Amino acid sequence: MAAADCRAVAAIGLAVLAAACSNLPYSPCPIEFDGPLPEDAFVRARQVLAARYGALAVVDATAFRLQTDWVAADDRNGQRRVTVFRDAGGLGLVVELRPLLEPLVGLPYWGEVRGDPAAERQLAGLLQRALTPTSR
Repeated sequence: MAAADCRAVAAIGLAVLAAACSNLPYSPCPIEFDGPLPEDAFVRARQVLAARYGALAVVDATAFRLQTDWVAADDRNGQRRVTVFRDAGGLGLVVELRPLLEPLVGLPYWGEVRGDPAAERQLAGLLQRALTPTSR
């Protein structure tokens, strides 16, 4: 195989790999804590989200699902939305980031929504502390 052919095959392989990596499924961040959920876990989680993000758009105690509306991201030019929910392993959360993109020419527009792992880890820590029973 000629060198040019090898480069072409390598370029196609890299393009396929890049496309596959960009479409990996996003996993929610687990909220880890010792022991069972406290009886008032939903109320505690709701208080944490309300204190940090304001009014909630979804409050479903039966399904244990809390979701904020899109709120301004204090550290980025964009907005975040948080969802806390019960899953098979306990509780999980997803923080979505929607960046505001400002082109040199034209109007600003919302970029592609993506996960925000750093914000998830920070919020998971807050929720973990709120859901951990205090020793008496």
